[in-house]
Amino acid sequence: MLNSAFELAEHRKLREVTYSVSNKLWEKFALANTELDISFKNWTSIKYLNDEANDFNQDVASIPNDKGGLYLFYAKCPIIPGITEFPFYIGRAQLTPNQNLRKRIKEYFLQYRREEDRPKITRMLRYWGEDLFVAYLIVDSNQDIITSESLLINSLLLPMNDQIPDKEIRDGVKAF
Repeated sequence: MLNSAFELAEHRKLREVTYSVSNKLWEKFALANTELDISFKNWTSIKYLNDEANDFNQDVASIPNDKGGLYLFYAKCPIIPGITEFPFYIGRAQLTPNQNLRKRIKEYFLQYRREEDRPKITRMLRYWGEDLFVAYLIVDSNQDIITSESLLINSLLLPMNDQIPDKEIRDGVKAF
């Protein structure tokens, strides 16, 4: 437990994130023109790291290693189950000879341990590791994976996604 107001303030400041909530972006990048149903009921959600946040949760082994798809890292807060979940990062894993869902999802923790060139990912894993979940959606077509990830990043602007595919949005984000 935190022992002082200063420790609490410091703890909170290190965990501050900014969300951009824009219904105009939701409309612009809707997936309505695709056959892919990305309803969250179609995703599989598992705890990402163990209780000490120093290794994978055993359920990570159940992620398919012969499929591609989309994945979403989020913190799950137990205060109001089902609504106090905070999405951080959306990504993709195409199915290729060198890549698949399980391998790609595991790469984030392996990168965190080395603390290399993804400071937002390092921060996400360090500060929310004990409460971090990953949800994944199997998608059969690599083209659907690429298109859907791009649309989701552009419409949600999640706090840990650095690369924004749409130039107009990317420039708008940089302007402020």
